[in-house]
Amino acid sequence: WLKLPIDAATIVAAALADEAASVLHDAMLQDTVIAWCAPGHAQCTASQPARVAAATAVLTTRSTQATASASFGSSSVTRRHVALVAVAVAAASRCKRRRPRCRSEALGFRVQLSALPEQAVMDSALDLMPNLDGPQTKEGNLDTSVVLGDSEDDEELAAVIAKQGEVIIVRSGQGLRNITRTGAVVAFRNGARGVLIAWKENIGVIHMASGGSVAIGECMQACGEFMVTFASREMCGRILDPLGQPLDEGPAAPESAPVRPTFQSAKDMTDRDRAYRPLFTGVQSIDFAVPVGRGQTMLFQGTDKNMDREHLWPDLMCVKAGPKSAKDSAVTVCVCETVADAVQMQDQMKERGALDRCVMFVPTSPDPGAVVIAMNAAMAFCEQICAEGGEAAVIMDLEPMHRVWNMLASAAGEERDADALGLADPEETWTEMDGTILTESISERRKFWFALISRAVNSNSEAGGSVSILAWLWEKQGGFGHRRFKAIEKKIEEIMKISRISDTTKEKMVAKVKDDARKQGLSILEDGSIQEMPEPSMDTPGVPNWEIEELKSITDGHILFVKPDEGEWRWKMDPYRSLPRLGMDALHPALCSVDAHKIRLKMMQGHDRAIMLHDTLGSEGTLDKKGRLEMRFIDLILEQPAGQLRDVIEQVARLVVVANPKCKPLKRPDTCNVETLDDLASQLLASEAGQRAVADINETGRVSDETQSLLLKETDAWE
Repeated sequence: WLKLPIDAATIVAAALADEAASVLHDAMLQDTVIAWCAPGHAQCTASQPARVAAATAVLTTRSTQATASASFGSSSVTRRHVALVAVAVAAASRCKRRRPRCRSEALGFRVQLSALPEQAVMDSALDLMPNLDGPQTKEGNLDTSVVLGDSEDDEELAAVIAKQGEVIIVRSGQGLRNITRTGAVVAFRNGARGVLIAWKENIGVIHMASGGSVAIGECMQACGEFMVTFASREMCGRILDPLGQPLDEGPAAPESAPVRPTFQSAKDMTDRDRAYRPLFTGVQSIDFAVPVGRGQTMLFQGTDKNMDREHLWPDLMCVKAGPKSAKDSAVTVCVCETVADAVQMQDQMKERGALDRCVMFVPTSPDPGAVVIAMNAAMAFCEQICAEGGEAAVIMDLEPMHRVWNMLASAAGEERDADALGLADPEETWTEMDGTILTESISERRKFWFALISRAVNSNSEAGGSVSILAWLWEKQGGFGHRRFKAIEKKIEEIMKISRISDTTKEKMVAKVKDDARKQGLSILEDGSIQEMPEPSMDTPGVPNWEIEELKSITDGHILFVKPDEGEWRWKMDPYRSLPRLGMDALHPALCSVDAHKIRLKMMQGHDRAIMLHDTLGSEGTLDKKGRLEMRFIDLILEQPAGQLRDVIEQVARLVVVANPKCKPLKRPDTCNVETLDDLASQLLASEAGQRAVADINETGRVSDETQSLLLKETDAWE
């Protein structure tokens, strides 16, 4: 039974059937809602299982377009409102932990709605059910309550089941359902507050605000508010907390600053414009071999977390607005670990003259939950820049998300093991996600990741802005050595299984494998065995390789780096194991005009040829009638000192030089080095052909065919 106030008795069967049942039909649900009216109450029955009922409630209430400004019991509230609220509350009352998912079960319920304040304003039916969803405003919504009856379905309250630092693991129940949207503000019984980060099954993870304290078993309630972030371009150059308030010396965020929801649902691919624009980094190995497009999520796999953050991140922070973008529209945001790191970044950007287009976000603590919130706040800031037609990019380390999910998955597994009802294990259940059949566990983990990385968008709105994500990960320390050891061990096992060869031949083959292992850095013990490399523990810094590989499959491309030799830290990319998912769309037009895309394909072919035939020259006639590609020359543009960004004119000159296999100064073994290439590029730009190329790029953004011929003649003439 669903009991409503006396004034709501005007609800009739037609209102409920026409409005709510039509939504159920649109949602492709076969069951119907039956209702009839009697003095003072309305009866509503349904035969939907718990999960479907919850989804039905969300779909139903989202269809509400009408508004009303009165107390719930007033006659100005439309019958449509009451009907949809009835379905929402009824469905929500069925969401109970550990309930069997049987489709034939008849659902009964009894819910009492308390009256709202006289001046309450209802923007949607969701205002009456804050645990389902809510408005995205700073002030939140109404201080309403849904008082549940004594139904056995609602005996349990949402409660804390574990704590790890500031990360609180909770079980869903009355007060906090597992359909509550992430970003919801949660109040604990003792007054502490937190922010909901994620759900897995009926287990949720909350980051508790600094200074708070809760006990195992403590109950909580969703406040009906959602975390928001102030996002104003006036804050460029500043260090901000997740609320968008400055942490450095200077004025506070303006009162008129736009407010954005910190957490957002995953965006659909239809929100992206297919016409991408280049995100020009100034790092030639990236801009030429693995170009990044505005609105993409590009995954960077680094080699040394501290060195990469200190030396390479500042280069990415200097990204400028590229071709087809409004002038001075680019803003780059990074998520720093501490205020000290943010101050260091701020000083570097000031030295480079890029501070006016940079923002640094800092979490409230080093706790992984706090960092995840700061990451989402940075995304919210970038989304406001995009909404204003700007080009925004955010640089972040994804490891905190890995750690939060591990905590959540571990708690959900323990809860499932302790379940006495014998539910089917969701880890073994197959489900569909974007057309791909996956196990439930993989699907849930991907949805958790995707909620963040899908916020990268190349807007197809009239404003035409973009949000790009430059996400970084580092493999667990010792992970690569362990994988290398296991690969060698497997190879030896396969050799020993070959029955058609003699033991002597097997010994020779194994000796060769061990020799290769020694060259790769593995140790051979006195007894001839290979020293085992243990698998890194869960507490080891970094992310396991299998999870990095999974992330590669759902991002828009990935870039792998090679650890530089001793000396200054450098950009050193492996283009043969990196993958761009965009072709010429992400290439700067000037690089396209000198056939950068063809040179890259020739480079890939030449690399394979070099391995198989031990020949550094690529094949003739690959893609065009131009000469072969000398792989030794190409290798020179794959490294670049940190802090020495190259503009597109410099990159064009260097690409023209290395693309000519006849370049005599580089053919000599003693002068085939980066220093010689730098000198030749400067010499080319100083020539008449080079000056003409500069004029072409400045006027049209491209190098004309005639100018390209002159550049080739210039490089052919060098001795």
